Amino acid sequence: SEVIVELSENIRRIILKDLTHDRLADIVEDLPSDEAADIVGDLPKEKASKFLEYIPLQESVKVKRLLKYPEETAGGLMQTELLVLLATITVEEAIKQIRQIALASEGEYHTVFVVNKKQQPLGLIPLHRLISAHSTQTLSQIMEKSPVLIHVDEDREEVAKKFQKYDLVSAPVIDHSGILLGRITIDDIMDVVEEETSEDFYRLAGTDVEEVVYGGNVMRIAGIRLPWLLTNLFGGLLTGYLMWLFKVTLSHVLVLVTFIPVITGMGGNVGLQSSTISVRGWATGRISLYSFRYHLFKEIKVALLMAAICGLTVGLVAYLWHGGHPFLGVVVGLSMFCAMNIAVLMGTLMPAILLRLGVDPAVASGPFVTTANDIVGILVYMVIATVFLKYLW
Repeated sequence: SEVIVELSENIRRIILKDLTHDRLADIVEDLPSDEAADIVGDLPKEKASKFLEYIPLQESVKVKRLLKYPEETAGGLMQTELLVLLATITVEEAIKQIRQIALASEGEYHTVFVVNKKQQPLGLIPLHRLISAHSTQTLSQIMEKSPVLIHVDEDREEVAKKFQKYDLVSAPVIDHSGILLGRITIDDIMDVVEEETSEDFYRLAGTDVEEVVYGGNVMRIAGIRLPWLLTNLFGGLLTGYLMWLFKVTLSHVLVLVTFIPVITGMGGNVGLQSSTISVRGWATGRISLYSFRYHLFKEIKVALLMAAICGLTVGLVAYLWHGGHPFLGVVVGLSMFCAMNIAVLMGTLMPAILLRLGVDPAVASGPFVTTANDIVGILVYMVIATVFLKYLW
């Protein structure tokens, strides 16, 4: 059962669909409720329904309750095995109850969740503190007030941020009435962080995490990758069209073609740097609506410095390389300076705009920004070259 849980989803689905109900029951029986629900969720729908009818009613109800919550929410992460004790009982009574629970369950417990008579969480007690407390003390006297209550419908990324902010090991999950439903532990959050990081990296490459799930489906993988490639394709065609529009400028000063790759390349690279930093900042909470203005101005200052250095360098190279023509150096250097600054501005603003529109800002870290910066870089270069055309002959 422990091996099955650690397998990738596509491999796990292949294995699970061929297992008998008896073998599946043995696997699910040894797993915490959240992992058992994940296993059942990976089964084909018809097989999952029959399996839930096959296993004991108590287990079936527990798994069904967890399956109703979307995977991206706290409910999809939580497990229902937890130590829940009333605040009014003494330490001695609590230890007796914990022993009884431990004998009846194979779950691992590190924390006691203290509740009132309505089953609403009041606080928590680490087991080591409970054991070292005086036997006549009540749980309400030794409990720590829980710094965070996780709502069952809360997005799992927000849950991960709370765990990071408050250094949590375990947190209670509640419903709309404030009643305790389950717990989320740090190992669940580590899985979330790994998955979200993987998603960001896939999007950086212009693909999707689904590609791993559909690892053997060639048509599905092509369908995931193709939209990004088509974006690049049409972006490249638009770049070519812009160059055709400025064919007069290029035909008079053919040497301008030499510097097209370096101007578009530097614009794309610096734009990708800024968008990646911005996306990661939004994802981790380091950038917010309140701090975005500071981040934007900082990026602009950095861009001005980098663009000035790169612009002067490429301008000097152009001047020395092509016969000491001063205006050629000015055109190339100024184009580099403008293209890099615009690219940084686009890379920083695009994630914020997409977030405002309700779109995942990680999309802005893919080929979209690079393609857009190529187009802008060519346009800036050609416009500046046309303005200085009479000085370049």
